[in-house]
Amino acid sequence: MWYRWDFMPKVPSLEDSSSWTAKRFTSIALGNLLSHRRNWIKKKMQELGIKTPKDAIEFGIKEVKYPLYMGKPDDLHVWNAYHGKNCFKVMKDYWDSCFDVMMEVVLCRRFKCTPLSDCEGSSIYIAGMLRILNVECYEVFGEVYRSDKRLGGHGWLIAKLEDNKWHLIESTLDTPPEYPDGYPVIDVDGNDWTVGNLRYHGWLRFTETIYEEWIEGDAKMNGGKRLDEYVKLTRKDKERWIKYKAIHEEWRIPTKPSVRRGLLSRLRWRK
Repeated sequence: MWYRWDFMPKVPSLEDSSSWTAKRFTSIALGNLLSHRRNWIKKKMQELGIKTPKDAIEFGIKEVKYPLYMGKPDDLHVWNAYHGKNCFKVMKDYWDSCFDVMMEVVLCRRFKCTPLSDCEGSSIYIAGMLRILNVECYEVFGEVYRSDKRLGGHGWLIAKLEDNKWHLIESTLDTPPEYPDGYPVIDVDGNDWTVGNLRYHGWLRFTETIYEEWIEGDAKMNGGKRLDEYVKLTRKDKERWIKYKAIHEEWRIPTKPSVRRGLLSRLRWRK
């Protein structure tokens, strides 16, 4: 069952830990990934013509591409913060907020570049915009399986759309499915959601004000334990060819990493 904690855990930050374990520069509540600078995001959504849930979902899928390094998908973000002559870096998986991704979208449109974000960042981006549009939704972190074979950690979102049904939204697809029927209907009270032979297994979910973890039976864990487990997942635990290949095949839509896969990718990205 989903157990709602009476607190919002913090995202590990450079302020409190090393650059190799930090996910942000300074400590913020997990829910702030959706809500930081909400009014500014709302203004930019209006400028970009994002007025409906369909607009938000399809814009997020189409606009934001996946980061690749030497032909392989890569959640390694080297983010820099400057003060005077000092430079501070988060060296590993920086967790984008909705604001971070929207800022990159706006700047890339001006400077003719491509906005990039991984599964967590792109799904947080869409979830943040949906929350501004007053759509019920959750950001979800967990794992993906295919026929009970673990494919890796993953981030996605679930949302209650205009048909009054809850749907699973996969942000790493290269093109949006038909709206809303192309997004699988799910049971919001469960944590295992299927797309063909693909199984999305949720560990934790959150909005800007709610944090919940999936627990089995009466064994309530210490709050935030699932978040700690997800933070410890490495690039090899998440950025795997078999995961994106399975998502591609079960959704019947190429993923962003697979559609950009060139000769170098085929030589290096085999697992």
